[in-house]
Amino acid sequence: MAARSPHGRGNLNFAVTAMVKPYGPFYPGAYHLGTGHTFAVGLEGAGVVAGIFAQYREPREAEKQLSAALGRHLRDAENVAVAIAGKSGRTYAGIDPTPAPLGDVSIGRAIESFTGGPFGSSGTMTAAAIITRAVQAAPVKRVGYSGLMVPVLEDNVLARRWAEGTYNIDSLLAYSAVCAGGLDTVPLPGDVSEEQVARILGDVATLAYKWQKPLAARLLPVPGRKAGDRTEFDDPRMANTTIQALR
Repeated sequence: MAARSPHGRGNLNFAVTAMVKPYGPFYPGAYHLGTGHTFAVGLEGAGVVAGIFAQYREPREAEKQLSAALGRHLRDAENVAVAIAGKSGRTYAGIDPTPAPLGDVSIGRAIESFTGGPFGSSGTMTAAAIITRAVQAAPVKRVGYSGLMVPVLEDNVLARRWAEGTYNIDSLLAYSAVCAGGLDTVPLPGDVSEEQVARILGDVATLAYKWQKPLAARLLPVPGRKAGDRTEFDDPRMANTTIQALR
């Protein structure tokens, strides 16, 4: 896919999933089983997390306030979804309360408000766990990942910190032990081998199976680019960053 799409961006449309159940709403790991008209809901909710973490940095209080804030928004969204299901005859499968980021609506910036340092510094794991517990306490019908998304190239702060080297693939796998993310929109050198990709995907699958949690991997080899080069994606959903070397 990388070799046959401009700047390798074709892989943005594909993911490898592990332990991901049907009806999760977030592309591209979403899939449907059976027949009939069924829908699920996902929210771009990183701004909610940012608002809470800007005010509360004591872990227990931050988790309490985040649970309450997410709960309010999610109940409102679910009420709309249930009403739509009732009027349309479609089946409401549930809502994925994962606070997805996009561009300047940044989960990276939210976590940095909590830790006081760049994403990847000490405290990032704690923030990831707080978000995940708050999400999983949501008083709604949950589907999908129900955790934390860390899409390297779909979050402007995360893309910048990736270029700075404050976190890497190993960091993301470590955070995935307490949340539900995996490796999302991770840029790779264009000469990455099939064996290297297989080993990375194997690590994601191993972690998912060990903890019986949904994880996905969306890896983006960039043709003609090596470690230290900048990506040149021209997709409005994606930021650009510096490619890290693979160990």
